[in-house]
Amino acid sequence: MAEAKISSKGQLVIPKYLRDALGMQTGKSVILTKVGRQIILTPKYDDPVEGLVNAGKEISMKNIRRQIKGE
Repeated sequence: MAEAKISSKGQLVIPKYLRDALGMQTGKSVILTKVGRQIILTPKYDDPVEGLVNAGKEISMKNIRRQIKGE
């Protein structure tokens, strides 16, 4: 968990370790989604296929089989 302050211009600095972990680069866009009293920040991919591929990196057949078997 990280803490950041909002500047007088409404800007927010995302810590480098989080930007690196999410592959966020200077000049790239993000999508902001309001959920209740929270804001979810998601990197926006130029190529929709790249977004789907990156979203699936955490998915493995082993984990899918575990979920199906109820383990």
